[in-house]
Amino acid sequence: MLKPMESLWTTMLDLLYPPKCPACQASVAHHGDWCPACRQGVLAPRLLYGQAHHLQYLTECYVVCHYQGGLKRVLHDMKFRGVERYAVSLQQLLQEGTVGPRPFPVAFVPDLVLPVPLHPERRDVRGFDQTELIFHSWIRGRHWSWADNVLVREKNTMAQWRLPLMDRRENIKDAFRITRPELIAGKQILLVDDIFTSGLTMDECAKVLRESGASDVRGMALASGAP
Repeated sequence: MLKPMESLWTTMLDLLYPPKCPACQASVAHHGDWCPACRQGVLAPRLLYGQAHHLQYLTECYVVCHYQGGLKRVLHDMKFRGVERYAVSLQQLLQEGTVGPRPFPVAFVPDLVLPVPLHPERRDVRGFDQTELIFHSWIRGRHWSWADNVLVREKNTMAQWRLPLMDRRENIKDAFRITRPELIAGKQILLVDDIFTSGLTMDECAKVLRESGASDVRGMALASGAP
């Protein structure tokens, strides 16, 4: 529930800058809202099993949306044009796609939540980490432990989507390192990322986590083109 001052600020913002759907620019009730048609076109919560996608270390990944249409453009603008204001709209999709029962079919409660990290150079250019902006408040609301300095990216790899599938695993190989393995040993880990493409990036993260003793590694992504 919004506090009185937050509610007043939201009302003033809505009056000064009428809220619009981030995908089609149709009028909506509040900033961050999606129009019904655009929401229906992308919201598609589903579970992707690691073995079904030829992943060796990631048990499964819960995905909230189809990576298509207006959502694809919004994510692209946020990542490559630095449009940070879209975070609130993506947070809303995450919230709507995780209402009700637990996302995972078993009683999986993570001991630690780790974002798939950006390389420091890429974060400096972008000015923010889009995965952190999307997921951090949602994780905090569930009272799960968030740690963004335990898993780090040491190689500034080429973007996976630019490469053919056969080259992606080699591109991401040995790109990640665990800084504090004592926090990982024996723990259930949840990895979060904005997009699940082939899953190989998340699988490489899961590999180093399991090598550090993680008992289970699962993922959550806002969007994916995978069925």
